[in-house]
Amino acid sequence: MSKRLELRFQNEEGRNVTIALDEPVEPTDEEQISQVMDTLLEENVFISNGGDLTKKRDARIVERTVTTVYEN
Repeated sequence: MSKRLELRFQNEEGRNVTIALDEPVEPTDEEQISQVMDTLLEENVFISNGGDLTKKRDARIVERTVTTVYEN
């Protein structure tokens, strides 16, 4: 099973932009993640196809499990 931390923002066009980090440190610290997202917005670190990131949407841990049912 693999895990990713997804930081989701909205850009100037109102579209969603996701910045993903593989294998995040756990347990996650909600306050620290929120502060990092604020810093990314304030410093204008990332620009998307739809313009600058304008606001935080959410952050989430996504887990992925792959089960092979047939292999040749």
